[in-house]
Amino acid sequence: MTSDAPALQVYPIGQLIGVRAVVDQFDVRVGAGLHSLTAAEFGVWAMAHGPADHVPRPWTPQALAQQAAAVGLTGFPERLARLEADGLVALAAPGTPSARALAERVRLVPLVIGLGNSAEAPDAYSVGLPGRPLAVLTAAAYDLFEWAHMESSLWRACEGAAATAVRVGLSDAASTDPEGLLTALLGDLHRLLTPNAVCLDTWAVD
Repeated sequence: MTSDAPALQVYPIGQLIGVRAVVDQFDVRVGAGLHSLTAAEFGVWAMAHGPADHVPRPWTPQALAQQAAAVGLTGFPERLARLEADGLVALAAPGTPSARALAERVRLVPLVIGLGNSAEAPDAYSVGLPGRPLAVLTAAAYDLFEWAHMESSLWRACEGAAATAVRVGLSDAASTDPEGLLTALLGDLHRLLTPNAVCLDTWAVD
């Protein structure tokens, strides 16, 4: 592997539903299933959402391990492997077959609202809560944020967004190439995952 190879990144799957304080368990829903995590397992799953300092960078297993060590969380490799085996995290490198495989089995679900753009910044689209934007997206990423959850997979959403761009007369590869759309989204996705602006989920109906 060369230094220019895309970095393998960690992506959390599922949505936190609640905490059972009496038994110290955290319930995470994935599709139609519910997973109960211990505090340590939940710590790894939560940190998989992105860096605590919110500084954008590839969120690799190594970076996640360093953050876990910084807070004294032990047994990180085993906990991460178990979460991956249970379908609660996935490892993928944007722009590689692993990214396509991830996109074919998950959906992108918004957890906040789209706030749109403004006359002052027509190419910048905010998402978040009224009066509290959490992230600013490109037009292509904002389109996926708004509509991807209506498809059964993120890959189908990228294909649909690319086809729509072609139909309305766009010609730039950033809008019309589904692989390019997916690569750009996954490369920057932790910026949306960290503040819980979106989650990755699976199709709830088998």
